[in-house]
Amino acid sequence: MMHAPLLLTPENTFLTMNILGGTSHPAPLDEEVHEHSAWGAYSRLLSFAWRYKIRLAASLVFALLIAASFGAMLVSVGTIIRITFYEPPTEIAAEATVEDPAEKLANDVARLTNTMRRVVRWAPEGLSQWVYDTALAMRANRMRAVIVASVLALLLAFVMSSARFLQEYLSGSIGARITTDLGDAMYENLMRQSVGFFERHSSGEILARFTNDIFMVNRGLQGVFVKLMREPIKIAVFLAVALSVDWQLTLVGVCVLPLVLYTLVSIGKRMRSSVSKSLQKIARMATVVNESIKGIPIIKSYNMENYEVARVRREIARLRKFLMRMVTLHAITGPLTEFLLVLGVVGFVLFSGRRVEAGLLDAGDLVQLYFALAMMLDPVRKLSDVNNLIQTSVASASRCFQFIDMTPEIQEAPDATPVTPLQHTICFDHVHFSYDGEREALTDITVEIRKGEMVALVGPSGAGKSTFIKMLPRFYDPDKGTVYIDGKDIRHATLISLREQMSIVTQDTILFAESIRDNIAFGRADYDDKRVRDAATAAYADQFIKTLPAGYDTVIGESGCNLSGGQRQRLAIARAIIKDPALLILDEATSSLDTESERLIQEALDHFVEGRTTIVIAHRLSTIQRADRILVMDNGRIVEQGTMEALLARDSLYRRLHDTQFNTNRNGQ
Repeated sequence: MMHAPLLLTPENTFLTMNILGGTSHPAPLDEEVHEHSAWGAYSRLLSFAWRYKIRLAASLVFALLIAASFGAMLVSVGTIIRITFYEPPTEIAAEATVEDPAEKLANDVARLTNTMRRVVRWAPEGLSQWVYDTALAMRANRMRAVIVASVLALLLAFVMSSARFLQEYLSGSIGARITTDLGDAMYENLMRQSVGFFERHSSGEILARFTNDIFMVNRGLQGVFVKLMREPIKIAVFLAVALSVDWQLTLVGVCVLPLVLYTLVSIGKRMRSSVSKSLQKIARMATVVNESIKGIPIIKSYNMENYEVARVRREIARLRKFLMRMVTLHAITGPLTEFLLVLGVVGFVLFSGRRVEAGLLDAGDLVQLYFALAMMLDPVRKLSDVNNLIQTSVASASRCFQFIDMTPEIQEAPDATPVTPLQHTICFDHVHFSYDGEREALTDITVEIRKGEMVALVGPSGAGKSTFIKMLPRFYDPDKGTVYIDGKDIRHATLISLREQMSIVTQDTILFAESIRDNIAFGRADYDDKRVRDAATAAYADQFIKTLPAGYDTVIGESGCNLSGGQRQRLAIARAIIKDPALLILDEATSSLDTESERLIQEALDHFVEGRTTIVIAHRLSTIQRADRILVMDNGRIVEQGTMEALLARDSLYRRLHDTQFNTNRNGQ
């Protein structure tokens, strides 16, 4: 019988890694989970479950109904058989007393009615006599009594199976909802983390929390809600009955196993189909999350955290649909199997009725034995792995809560206020910064950039150029020194107001698996079609967009895989243009393009940057000829600055870089 909808265990971890594009190495984010923290995680899971307390209460009601159905089946059917096929013994020891089952039942009913009269001052008249007369009538027509008992057993089995289906469905739905709630909370907090977090950890490490862990939690919760509350009681009841009867007769129920096997195979096929579709949805969710992680600088600079959270919520909602379908199939498997086992037992009772009538078998014991054994095997099997499920869910939940509890490294100051768009200057005042606390990436950076000025950052790889621009949107904060905008310490500015006035175009073009229109507008519903088209036209992108089958509604695939490098970069520039930023940051935006693509993009940028404060990082020095000033960096310091003409006029690092690059270009030609 199949278990939880999805479990990615060590044996099939390759499936997870194919989805993530990562490796199977343990995630370094993990820390040792001590016993108290594990139980703390479990208590927090219960708090998630308490959100669905109505479903929990309903599940408990159905669990009690299941137990009541089981008890009623064993007692009522067994009693009917005992009364019907009772034969007074021919010899009785003088000191022994044997009571007729019909008389015993009538006496029990009489005591019950007397108790009712004392408590509520009312009870049905003549009830005990009616019960006794009915019992004698059944004894007079024994085969009819057997049929009545069989029908009663089937009715109780139907009630029991229906209640179990509803109980498992409700319990499973709680587990599925907790799973998606955990994923929602994890992702929302993940989007609040600083850029440094994503640069230190691979996407595979992060995405593993959204695949293995939350689904392991789901599987463990189903084991608790469905099995641990119900199965031990069932085992105790059935085992007590079975041990009092001959063990050899248990082989009778084997005749229904082929039908049970056929049922399980049929349901298993449907389950595999649902699992396959669910994995597709998981892969889609992993793709969206992976895009968000890769695009975190753009998301942060455009203040689009909430937009990305909404995207993933839509994917999670689609995933929930297939999770619920798998829950339904899982819930119906056990009840249907048990119902078939009851049919087998009922068939045997009918077949053996004449043997019981002949006195070869004790009918009451026979029925109770087969009901007990048929119903005991399933809960024993289910409980065998509950402890492992609980431990798995606790360990996985602890990993999930690590993400939910993380605090961003970059936070707004309590007294933060909005900063107005740049009016005068950006100032770095003796800024120092180190990624690892040892080697400085920036050392004593002091520079002022005026509004409307185009400043180029050049220097060898590792000189600190990219780190310099990461200070401006507060992807990182300086270890020492301060960055000012118009005299305001940006650490005292709200992140939204700070990043709202910046657009960033990076060397690695970051696009999303949505339409071209959505990529340019990037979650801004207030950008109408005209504004989107104007931005695309300014970026020299409108012409190629019109040639696409769906125009601006064309879905470009993951990371824009359906477009060329130049086309992707022009869309990224259109996204920067539509924002109309006060500060434009170009991080080697054309370094990986061919000459024609670079020419088109450079023309688009030349028009857009005119009169706009712009900071450019460029390895191709030919792309910064319009720069008002060049800052030459080396080993984290600004070693030279000035106009291109002034730097070329003296023996400078910039001149050596310039001569090396242009001599190489000429030799290459």
